[in-house]
Amino acid sequence: MNTPLPALNPIAHADFYAAQRGDRNAFERLVLATQKTVASIALAVTRDVHLSEDVAQDTYAKAWQRLGSMKQPESLLPWLRHVARNGAIDYVRRRQHQEIAVDSDDARIAEAAAPGLQPDAWLHDRQQSQQLTRALDAVPDDSREVLLLFYREGQSSRHVAALLGLSDGAVRKRLQRARDALQAELLSQVGEIARHSAPGLAFATFVVGSLGPLEAGAATTTAATATAGKWALGSIGAVLAALAVVLGAVLLDVRLAMRRARNPAERSELLRHGIVYAALMASFVGILFWSKHGDWSQARLLVV
Repeated sequence: MNTPLPALNPIAHADFYAAQRGDRNAFERLVLATQKTVASIALAVTRDVHLSEDVAQDTYAKAWQRLGSMKQPESLLPWLRHVARNGAIDYVRRRQHQEIAVDSDDARIAEAAAPGLQPDAWLHDRQQSQQLTRALDAVPDDSREVLLLFYREGQSSRHVAALLGLSDGAVRKRLQRARDALQAELLSQVGEIARHSAPGLAFATFVVGSLGPLEAGAATTTAATATAGKWALGSIGAVLAALAVVLGAVLLDVRLAMRRARNPAERSELLRHGIVYAALMASFVGILFWSKHGDWSQARLLVV
C-alpha cells in the first residue's frame, strides 16, 4: 500500500488551546515542535538558509493570528506546511524583482563588510550556503523537502512521511532520487549543513519575541481578550515593558535583515523601514496607554 501514514501530531493539544487564548509560552512550544518542518519546506524552495528562516518567521506570525479560527489541533501542521510553501515562493519572486544591479566584486565587498560576522565566519557561512544551494539545485523539486527534513529529523523516513503527510514509500522513493542526483561525499556534506543550520531554541524565542498583539477576534474567548488587555494596559510598567519588547524585536529583526542585504543601498533602505516601523509601533503602544489612563476625549480632539 502507498497510503499516507497516520498523522504524527507534534502539536500538544493543551499547548494549542492555550496558545489560542494568547499564551505565548504555549505558542513557543508549538514553534519548537514544528519549526524544523516549516523551515525545511521553506529552504527547499528558497535554497537559502537565511531566507528560509524569514519565511518561517512570517509563517508563525500568521499562525499566531489565525489560531483562534482553527477548530482542531490537527489542522495546524497542514496549515503551516501550506503557508510556508506559498510564502517561500512569494519570497523568491519578490527577491527576483527587488534585485539591485551592482558589480559582482562590489557586492562581495559589501557582503564581507556586513555587521555581525567576522571575516572567517562570513567566508565559512558563504561557502556552506553556496554548497547547499548547488546541491539543492541538483536534487529533483519534490525530493528537496524530504531530503532536508530527513537529516534534520533523525534520518527516519517514517517520521518524515508523517510530518509531511506522505506515505513511507513515497518518502523513500524521493530520498533515493535525491541520492542518485548527488555524489556520496556531497550528500554527506549536505546532511551536515542541514543538521547544523536547523532552527533551534534561539529561533523559537526570537519568533515569539517578534509577535505582535493578537488582532481583535483572534483570541477565542472573552477572558483571553481581557487578560491581554490587562497585560497591555494595566500599568505604566506594563506599557513600558511592552514597548521595550516591541522595539527590541524590531531592532533584532532589522539587524538580521541587514546582515543578509547584498549591498549598502539595500541595508540603508532596510534601516529606514525599521526606523519607521519602530516609530509606528511605539505610537501604537502609546495610544493604547493613553486610551486607558488618559483623557481619551481630549486625545480625539487633538487628532482631529
